[in-house]
Amino acid sequence: MALLSGGYAWGSDSATQTRPPYANLNWDSVQAIGSVTHAHCRSQRSLDLLCRRGLRHLAISNYYPSAPCKPDERIGQYNVGQDFGTVPGEGYVHRQFRWNEIIQDPKSGWYDKLPAGLQERMPFEVGGPCFTQIPSDVIICPNAEHHSMTDHNGHFNAVGSEFRSGTFDARSKYMLNKHGYTMGTGLPWKDAFSRMFAELQVADGGGVTINHPVWSGASHKQLLEFLDFDPRVLGMEIWNNTAHMLNGKGWSLNEWDAVLATGRRCYAFAVSDHAHNSDPAFQGQNVLLVDANTPAEDLSAACLRAYRNGDFYACLEGRIKLKRLEQTDGQLHVELSAPCTIRVVSAQGTLHEETGETCRWSLPQGSAALQNHVYLRVEAAEIDGEDQVFTQALPLA
Repeated sequence: MALLSGGYAWGSDSATQTRPPYANLNWDSVQAIGSVTHAHCRSQRSLDLLCRRGLRHLAISNYYPSAPCKPDERIGQYNVGQDFGTVPGEGYVHRQFRWNEIIQDPKSGWYDKLPAGLQERMPFEVGGPCFTQIPSDVIICPNAEHHSMTDHNGHFNAVGSEFRSGTFDARSKYMLNKHGYTMGTGLPWKDAFSRMFAELQVADGGGVTINHPVWSGASHKQLLEFLDFDPRVLGMEIWNNTAHMLNGKGWSLNEWDAVLATGRRCYAFAVSDHAHNSDPAFQGQNVLLVDANTPAEDLSAACLRAYRNGDFYACLEGRIKLKRLEQTDGQLHVELSAPCTIRVVSAQGTLHEETGETCRWSLPQGSAALQNHVYLRVEAAEIDGEDQVFTQALPLA
């Protein structure tokens, strides 16, 4: 039994990963790109907050409707109309929905039943651009947060997917849901996931993330079902800043370790969610590790492949950089950009802890010992600050 053996596949057949995270990286030629998989942003102010934290790859996670953000998106355009939706008796359809005409139709509409305050906001009009200045080095990546499945109450991002669902009508204030226009996907989760996969921008990049599993109340069994459905279900959020602020349910580390202990591949994400809209000190980002020689025109696809392959790490603030994570000659070698408390974790708990910028730790000897540990991952906590880094898990096989 060996660590990081070539061509290793772990997990069930449907969750197979042909190589472990970081296995093909040249650590001496890597560029680190700050990314979000879950940050709601439809204004220049929100975009500026994200960019000021050094984030360049923005898989913005909007909903109401759950439609990938476009650089030229305009304020209120989805209130006026859209060309997708889920309709009872028809399922998911592509056709024009013009909400002013539908709601105000003299025969079938319900405009007169709306509160006066909402009537005054109609007819809806398209406003100016959501974003007036997008930095030239920022990548706007297709993504949206999908929800309201018919058989599960979870939320899921579709990083790199053009799939769209739902309507603008948050909480059905305009009664769209009451009149047959589904607020969210309105589909079974397997159907919704399949549609997300079908519209991935890059066939071998991106995928679905399981959002705030503790906050959503996802059981261990449900998490395994999601991951086993398709290898493009990438993993789960282990940190969600908004959940932490609202109800103290921001961490899902225990749930992650429980899944990893089954031998499944499951990546970890740290996200801000809504927090950055009002708090410039939000925590949560993913740092993508991409070949420094990647041509500019290929960078967007390379970022999505980094997500698919696990070539990234999760962190709270982005000050600490992971400079190296390798295994050679029976040793795990870790390098960080600043002194940290470094922990090596497996299915048996914390195996090793030391303080510094580097860590060289000898792996357990013998196949039985390795089998009991199942995986290794590394945590690093900033000595004089709040930043933390979480590497992806390396399988032991």
